[in-house]
Amino acid sequence: MEINVRESERTLVLRKPNPLRFVTEIKAILYLLPFLIPFAIFYLWPVCRGAWMSLHVWGIQGMQKYVGFANYTKIFTDQNFYLYVWHSFYFVLICAPSVIVLGLILALIINQKIRFRTAIRSMFFLPYVLSVSVISFIWLRLFDSKYGPINALLKVVGLPGDIHWLTDKHFVWWAITLTTDWWTVGFVMVLFLAGLQEIPTDHYEAAKIDGAGAWKQFWHITLPGLSRVMKIQVFYQIISCLKLFGQVQIMTGGGPGDSTNTMIRYIYVTGFKKDMFGLASAQSIVFCIIMLLIAVIQFKLTESRD
Repeated sequence: MEINVRESERTLVLRKPNPLRFVTEIKAILYLLPFLIPFAIFYLWPVCRGAWMSLHVWGIQGMQKYVGFANYTKIFTDQNFYLYVWHSFYFVLICAPSVIVLGLILALIINQKIRFRTAIRSMFFLPYVLSVSVISFIWLRLFDSKYGPINALLKVVGLPGDIHWLTDKHFVWWAITLTTDWWTVGFVMVLFLAGLQEIPTDHYEAAKIDGAGAWKQFWHITLPGLSRVMKIQVFYQIISCLKLFGQVQIMTGGGPGDSTNTMIRYIYVTGFKKDMFGLASAQSIVFCIIMLLIAVIQFKLTESRD
């Protein structure tokens, strides 16, 4: 009986309202408001507005009529939708691994005690601060098939120098990948460099004493130490590559033919070229759901490994 009385007293104490806890929660909400207000205005509201537009025929003059899910039906019966989704994922497959590997190699080199380390790091990071339009116009000139420096350099070293980088479907994706890698590798390098500097040097000293070579140190110390940074890099690069637009729009215009059209450009053409903003909104919602599913899958995979 005494035990039951004590338990009931404890439950009564726990159920009593705690004014200090309520004040703490209010303070926490107030601290979050500077983030929540812009987030609601510039993210949640446009998403909700886009979802509403996707249920209508909507042109540049505004809403014309309500069509329900007809826009979504039109998307999934359009063969171009599946082609452009594949193009977006194809770019992920060739660009994300290459930029991550290059960034890791550069970080490993710069992490060593070499001369002009700060200057080299700044040199590789500098392109990342430029806009996508500037980067695209630079490489548009470099890849020029007649007067571009890249073909001229290939001729100097004895290789074929008449490659049509941006008009040949066999080379165009590699040209866009090279452009994107050069633009973003500095950011990847800096993140990996920060991760490398957090790995205790004692681990490497102990490995050297045990006779471990450079490869074993990299495989058993460096890579496990960079696991958290690697997860962030993979997640960020996949989402970033899926959002490819500027390079394609400026350098190829989706060509040759339809070979470099991606989902983002598909949405842009539907809305701003064809004046079908309702259908473009539906395409945006579908693509947003695809990216959210990829994010959830990545999160679940990394959570299970942890």
